[in-house]
Amino acid sequence: MELKKSIDDVEKFYLCEYRDGSRLSVNVWAAINSGRLLISGQDLGDFVKERFADSDYEYWYSFDVENTKVLITKLSEQNPTLDIKALLTENFSGLDGCRNLRDFCKEFDIRYDFSSYI
Repeated sequence: MELKKSIDDVEKFYLCEYRDGSRLSVNVWAAINSGRLLISGQDLGDFVKERFADSDYEYWYSFDVENTKVLITKLSEQNPTLDIKALLTENFSGLDGCRNLRDFCKEFDIRYDFSSYI
């Protein structure tokens, strides 16, 4: 596997924007800055309050430069015609996007830091 030499910055964009009234609101964004991928999310609503005793759950998946390159390279091998934003959207958008991200990273031994705040 030949890693991409450098990864261009990608401005913050939505991977998921879901609303189910007051029950659940999910917002997930992705951005690449200085070669580092950051996927951040915020879940709000009654469902979150029932699960976490607070109506706001925030979380972050942070990739260093090397693991961002591995992730983008592996995604590009599967669909070389798409740009980075399209690759991330195709593979990690929607309500299952973060689970798909974790599964993909596990499959290819791609490391990231995860943090959350309730």
